[in-house]
Amino acid sequence: MQRFKGTSAPRRLRVAACASVLSLATAFAAAAGDYAEAPMLADKVAGGQLPAVDERLPAAPMVEQPLESIGSYGGTWRQVMVGGGDSLVQRSLGSGGLVRWNREWSEAVPEVAKSVSVNDDATEFTFTLYEGHKWSDGTPFTSDDILFWYNDILMNKEITPEIPVWLRAGEAPLVVTAPDPTTVVFTFDAPNALFLANMATIRGTDILAGAPQHWLKQFHKDHSDTAEDLAKEAGAAGWVDNIANKIGYPSRWRDADRPVLDAWKLTVPYVQTTQVVAERNPYYHKVDPEGQQLPYIDKVTYDIVEDNQGAVLKAINGEIDFQNVSLDAEDQRPVLVQGREKGGYEMFLAQPAWSNAMIIMLNQTHKDPGLREVFANKDFRIGLSHAIDREELNQIIYAGTSEAWQAAPRADTELYDEELAKQYTEFDLDLANEYLGKAGLTERGSDGMRLRPDGERLTFAVDVISSWKTQNDALELVKGYWNKVGIDMQVRPIEMSLSITKRQKNDFDGNVWVGGGGYDMLGLLDPKWYFPYEFQSSYASAWGIWAQNPEDPAAEKPDAEAMKQLELYNQVLAAPSRDEQMALMRELLEITKDEFYVIGTNLAPDRYGIVKTNLANVPEAMPNTFYYLTPGPARAEQFYFQN
Repeated sequence: MQRFKGTSAPRRLRVAACASVLSLATAFAAAAGDYAEAPMLADKVAGGQLPAVDERLPAAPMVEQPLESIGSYGGTWRQVMVGGGDSLVQRSLGSGGLVRWNREWSEAVPEVAKSVSVNDDATEFTFTLYEGHKWSDGTPFTSDDILFWYNDILMNKEITPEIPVWLRAGEAPLVVTAPDPTTVVFTFDAPNALFLANMATIRGTDILAGAPQHWLKQFHKDHSDTAEDLAKEAGAAGWVDNIANKIGYPSRWRDADRPVLDAWKLTVPYVQTTQVVAERNPYYHKVDPEGQQLPYIDKVTYDIVEDNQGAVLKAINGEIDFQNVSLDAEDQRPVLVQGREKGGYEMFLAQPAWSNAMIIMLNQTHKDPGLREVFANKDFRIGLSHAIDREELNQIIYAGTSEAWQAAPRADTELYDEELAKQYTEFDLDLANEYLGKAGLTERGSDGMRLRPDGERLTFAVDVISSWKTQNDALELVKGYWNKVGIDMQVRPIEMSLSITKRQKNDFDGNVWVGGGGYDMLGLLDPKWYFPYEFQSSYASAWGIWAQNPEDPAAEKPDAEAMKQLELYNQVLAAPSRDEQMALMRELLEITKDEFYVIGTNLAPDRYGIVKTNLANVPEAMPNTFYYLTPGPARAEQFYFQN
């Protein structure tokens, strides 16, 4: 197979509509004894430690069509994780829910479910499960497990104080019923056209994390008299915190006892160790077209390193088989390209689904009336945008691989709007000063820095995640650009959890982030950069908080234009067809264009990962975002080592 080896990118990946009726044919008709299994499992069967393979598989297992070729068993897929907060375990082990994305990110397809059907108005979603499907410990997986998640986790107000937005429609949360052991019905009070798309993200994996009732009941006070004792033993504040740790992300990866439906199961968990280890799940529900139970690879390991440089060294030394997380920063690529021969790997395209490499968000709902007045002035934001030398940023930060861009969908998407992408990106200090004057910032102090309309010196801080070196460097350059037009902006590195807390309380001046929504599917599922959708819409956090919970003490009702966008998005959620969803999103983005909420810098350049030359069935390219759970949809269960 020819993979990307140079500096030019293969074809772009497009996003199409989610299907309304989803099923995967079971093409392998097996009689007893026709299935094959890995030698390590066959040895356990021979030793009486496991039932025979046809007893472990569903009655008619899912058939996974390999990308290129039927594989062979064996080997260890080696990866690395940086510190204790890496998302790689979730991405590579636990990306499958009842449905998952297909490789192309064009539709949600069955994964744990056998099939899915949707009624005409997208208010009822019926999932059919596999007869005889089992958890990794051999316990049957049935609709009762999903009912446990619904009744005892989701609808328990102590565990889930607020039903997530994607599980609500109309005036009420969803209702889950199970007419028989292999049928589960999700019903909404109003159309929820993006439900399946949401189910294909990490949101859908949360359901299965809360579903193994035979294991979770011991930690649930309604089902166990010892739940509080177990919580105390675990060092949790109480049974609610303890069970939340068992099912939450990323804490769910710190428990090797948790039953799973994934291809591999943790044996050495994500706690106080130098290496995380997972081994094949003997009850995994998939086979290849020849009846071989998947996965092909025996084991997955994650060495813990201190920083991204440690990950690069592991790659060059040939100690990583397939990975892009922690290896895809702009400053890492030249070193990785040079180390290909020594490391025995090639490069694959992991294209960012982001609209922007760094967007700057100034809090227009600031608690300080003076700063609020300045930040809320569109001319102020336009002036700052014209003061940014994006071509210099491109050359210094992105090695000439990017271009000037606002927070806007990428050029190869249905929602692309050139005017939205390119407005106010011209570097022109005279124009910048003109707009800053229009914003009322005509007075300056003795040091040449501008004064606010109330006479106070205009100074503010922009938060940037301290571990994001590229964004720290880029923001320092922006600080210098703005200083030239009399704006005193301070760069404030900050730890991520503190940044999130500050945004939840609407207690910050501004911050920077990568701009999501570059692909159409992300524009639909994660529109926070385009209108105040949640608290992370940091250009107006109080409005975003209101959109999530109007009763929150930090909430503030949005202005008329933002309210119009919220209503349009509600219409998107109810639209029965993809064409209608796209038309409504385009109308919503017209308001985004006019309001110019955030200041974009450069289009996020292509990123890359590495893949060993002897690892087969790996795509040449894939989208790179947590919403895609990269590399999950690449179907790692059908990767295999040649020779």
